[in-house]
Amino acid sequence: MTSEVENKLYKYLFPVQEKKVYFEGEDGSAILAPSYKAITREDDGKLISVMSDTYKLVPNSEIIKPLMEQLANLDNKWYIDDTHSFVIDNRMRLQVTFPELTFNDGRSDIALSLFLHNSYDGSEGIRMMWGAIRFLCSNGMILGTVLSKFYARHTKGINLNNISEQLQQTYDQIPIISERISILQNLDIPKSLTESIEKKLGKHIIKHVQEQPIADSQWILYNYLTYYISHIVEKRLRAAYQMEVSKIFAL
Repeated sequence: MTSEVENKLYKYLFPVQEKKVYFEGEDGSAILAPSYKAITREDDGKLISVMSDTYKLVPNSEIIKPLMEQLANLDNKWYIDDTHSFVIDNRMRLQVTFPELTFNDGRSDIALSLFLHNSYDGSEGIRMMWGAIRFLCSNGMILGTVLSKFYARHTKGINLNNISEQLQQTYDQIPIISERISILQNLDIPKSLTESIEKKLGKHIIKHVQEQPIADSQWILYNYLTYYISHIVEKRLRAAYQMEVSKIFAL
């Protein structure tokens, strides 16, 4: 890895460890809780979570480092994209963007991106999803319907040995993505759609839409939503919103 990449990834790679969990008995003695274990930071001892003993701890380093090795062997340019990346003690999301693998919707270039997720509290398993980022305004999107999507729970592990193949397969889907965008550009917005958006995404996002120039197609509406998610919603919450929008618009 280059020093620039190492500097960006350093905060993701803090060491974690498992420790036994004890509870206080009636006489004040420490009693082992055999069905649980604590996940802590090894560098400062901070408690991250208490998990079932069946939980398999997969450190961020065990999925990020193999990914970086795979990316280093690609002919395609890529970079760690801070736009939608974040890391906190219990969760992370890492975005890698491929600036030369783009498509255009008539307004700007949109580049393919890879999103890698992990958690230490069981809130989500390891996930690797393909999406995109709009260069014009950094709108992020997950293209879950038309692009293949990888998901693995911690108990099943993860295989990052075919990134090149996945990237090619994803890029091969661009004509399908473009066709779906063209359809959305020509679809009116029925009342049922806005009602569904409000029900699934909340009133705040609908209020944002109503404050914009009237959308004359579902694609414009889609971009209003992805802008709100990418600039107003907290980074740690964006993936859930992006996936929901992907489902609503079948993109």
